[in-house]
Amino acid sequence: MESPVGHLKYRASEIVVYRAAGRRHFRGLRVPLCVLCFFLCVLVSAAAAQVRRPRAEVTALVGHAAHPGESVQAALKVALPDGLHTQSNKPRDETLIPTELTIDAPQGVTVKEIVWPPATDLKQAGVEKPLAVFEQTFAIGVELALAPSVPAGELAVPARLRYQACDATLCYPPANADVTW
Repeated sequence: MESPVGHLKYRASEIVVYRAAGRRHFRGLRVPLCVLCFFLCVLVSAAAAQVRRPRAEVTALVGHAAHPGESVQAALKVALPDGLHTQSNKPRDETLIPTELTIDAPQGVTVKEIVWPPATDLKQAGVEKPLAVFEQTFAIGVELALAPSVPAGELAVPARLRYQACDATLCYPPANADVTW
């Protein structure tokens, strides 16, 4: 028997394709397609939950107001969620992702020094050397020098902290935190 579509042939036991009001209908596939879509949505949401990046709370701090020709002490306070750590700025294993601070100093501002906190040793099962990590809350110190030619007034110094949060069994994708002093 020829189908109403014109070029398809079907038997009574097969899925019926027919044209009604200008649309094709797939009788017999609605329920299986709905079930398949439901399970795909569940799988996608479960996968998304697995790779959610835990975020550190990063705060830019300045010691005092500086004037042209002076230096100023600044810091980044980093607070990690409970149970997480990041690799230090100098991990012992070169395959690990270090914590990095990039400062985009405007004209007339020089980064004199970045002072990293001491790393904590973290022993892991099956690993000979302990990891050098930062845990809980830590601060990264920065000394900035202002040239005498810098105009008086407020000056924004943007920076980006790149880190990879890990727990005892899993490291999450690296994240960036943009801040401005």
